[in-house]
Amino acid sequence: MTPRDALKPVGLSVVIPCYNEEKNIPTVLKNFARSFESRGDVELVLVDNGSRDESARVIEEETRRHGYGFVRKVRVEKNQGYGFGILAGLKEAWGDVLAWTHADLQTDPADVMKAYALYLSEAGKGAGVLVKGFRQNRALSERVFSFGMQALASLMLGAPLSEINAQPKLFPRALYEAMKHPPHDFSLDLYLLYAAHKLGYKIVTLDVDFKNRLYGEAKGGGGSDFKTRWKLIKRTWQYMVELKNRLRKEGV
Repeated sequence: MTPRDALKPVGLSVVIPCYNEEKNIPTVLKNFARSFESRGDVELVLVDNGSRDESARVIEEETRRHGYGFVRKVRVEKNQGYGFGILAGLKEAWGDVLAWTHADLQTDPADVMKAYALYLSEAGKGAGVLVKGFRQNRALSERVFSFGMQALASLMLGAPLSEINAQPKLFPRALYEAMKHPPHDFSLDLYLLYAAHKLGYKIVTLDVDFKNRLYGEAKGGGGSDFKTRWKLIKRTWQYMVELKNRLRKEGV
């Protein structure tokens, strides 16, 4: 593999995990191409996260047909979780600044570039910065659910955490390199925010318009039915207990 330092400079790497997203991928690529506007310092790391549909074929065909030179492809042979897919993409990313967002297009790719501009502005002030989305135009039930989850997480971990699952998330490579034992499921968003808080990063929010998913189904982190949300609550609670116990052993 070519060393990262020997390759063209990349300011920003955006990782998108794709699990059974064959219908969304063409629009994802078209919208990111529009947002990047032929910039040579950004890349999109598209992770086929063990998809069982035609995502791999669609990614290959779309990038070849349209000449999307900003795309790098990563293949996970067997799905091991949302977080695992993101981590696989981060491992291969070349950027000095890293980001992730979802393939469901509920967050506009243009918001990633807005977050990047905000990051550069804040980072120029000399402090470590993480920029994250803050979802607007959500249903009342979704806002209540998110508030309950963030209150629970904040109380359990002793850190002010908000809009945990909002996208995009954008941060320096140094924060990624400082992450120890990151989880492989949807708890990765929680872990990143907690790690940023403990390491003294300034967390800056960007209002983003939260849209309806165009195609496919939520994969476990954003389902609207009670069963899906209950599974997320139980999984997140279990992870918070494990994280708190580990931190206690490590003296953090």
